[in-house]
Amino acid sequence: MATGTLYTYPDNFRAFKILIAAQYSGAKVTVSPNFKLGETNKTADFLKKFPLGKVPAFEGSDGTSIFESNAIAYYVANAQLRGNNDKDAALIQQFINFADNEILPSAATWVFPTYGIMQYNKQATDKAMDEIKKCLAYLNDHLLTKTYLVVEQITLADITVACNLLMLYRQVLEPAFRAPYGNVNRWFTTVINQPQFKNVVGTVQLCEKMAKFDGK
Repeated sequence: MATGTLYTYPDNFRAFKILIAAQYSGAKVTVSPNFKLGETNKTADFLKKFPLGKVPAFEGSDGTSIFESNAIAYYVANAQLRGNNDKDAALIQQFINFADNEILPSAATWVFPTYGIMQYNKQATDKAMDEIKKCLAYLNDHLLTKTYLVVEQITLADITVACNLLMLYRQVLEPAFRAPYGNVNRWFTTVINQPQFKNVVGTVQLCEKMAKFDGK
């Protein structure tokens, strides 16, 4: 069972999946209380272990150093989360890649300007909204006869996709927008209400009114 320290900043959704995976597997992962983004990850000691200075970063009690959130999540997970055979493992990896390559870029483009951490561009936002609709439509069809994404239990696929959708459901997926995707909504609320998820993220309040970019 993995044990070690996770270096990250508060409310980092990339770190959420690592900590949730640890909740399921029983891995002993402690978040460094003294980490400061832009300071700690630029120190000589940190860069000696993680030369790119990227976070989240994981330092195992045995000296193992791992960066990239998906790799860390895999390391702290157990067989149930990773997939019990080659087919399930491949499908889990498929959804992890889908979450990062299809959902995340459009989610960031749409949501980050509403937080004031990215410049708003109407054309880019409209395109991102269309891409999210495509992603949700795909997931909705896939989940028509499934409780979870790959097997009849939560895996890293569910954890990663849910974490990447989290900012959308919190900030912009108001009831009217998400209404056509009932299967996704059912799956998402099921996942986020698991105790392992709530222990990391807390209670998630679904968006009631789509957040808009305010140029003032």
